[in-house]
Amino acid sequence: MQHSFYLLMKTRERILAAIIDAFNVKGYHAYSLTDLAGICNMSRGNLAYHYKNKEAILDDISVMMTRDIKRFQKRRKDYIAFYNLSLDIRTCRSLQKWYPFVFRDMSVLEHGSIKDVLTHWSKEVIKSNLNAFAYGLEVDNIHPEPYDGLYYQLAVNAWLITYYWIAQKEVRELHSEEETERMVWSTIIPHFTDKGLKEFLEFYGEDSKVKFGIPIQQYMDLQHLI
Repeated sequence: MQHSFYLLMKTRERILAAIIDAFNVKGYHAYSLTDLAGICNMSRGNLAYHYKNKEAILDDISVMMTRDIKRFQKRRKDYIAFYNLSLDIRTCRSLQKWYPFVFRDMSVLEHGSIKDVLTHWSKEVIKSNLNAFAYGLEVDNIHPEPYDGLYYQLAVNAWLITYYWIAQKEVRELHSEEETERMVWSTIIPHFTDKGLKEFLEFYGEDSKVKFGIPIQQYMDLQHLI
């Protein structure tokens, strides 16, 4: 009985791997169940034995995504630190690499089980970001808020930049060296105290200060020449 269950799960893993590859190339709506059966080298009936419809496939993909997220979360530090923010950025970047079709299609994002996974995860990420800012204030690593709610906004913005990175990258036809993590840190670093910046650079290295993009003064000088 256990052997049969193991074979069933291995078959489903093979099916999902092939289907995810297909969805990532042409999108969720490009294939019928018959198309997907052909991609998996099986009859439609055999595929239907495992998945009665495409929505059931998304349900299992959501389980895979949850498992991937939990695997990353096991690497979280016990103490509150900005390390966890970087880890969440890398988690999202990995999900977007493995399941790009999910992040490109609003109808997939609205699918019940997929939405539940990403909604729960996004709330956890924003809460973790807020905890990092609160801890930073306690140990004098970041300046007090210049106005109420700034760090809440930064906590949400860090998630927004990360979550929508793949969409904005495609819309802007971005092929430069811009990176999600550097973009997020560029919004946070200005709020570090000297002590906080020192500790940040000790942890991440001096190259963390490397800028990308054109300096604003250089941009302004170029505008005067046009």
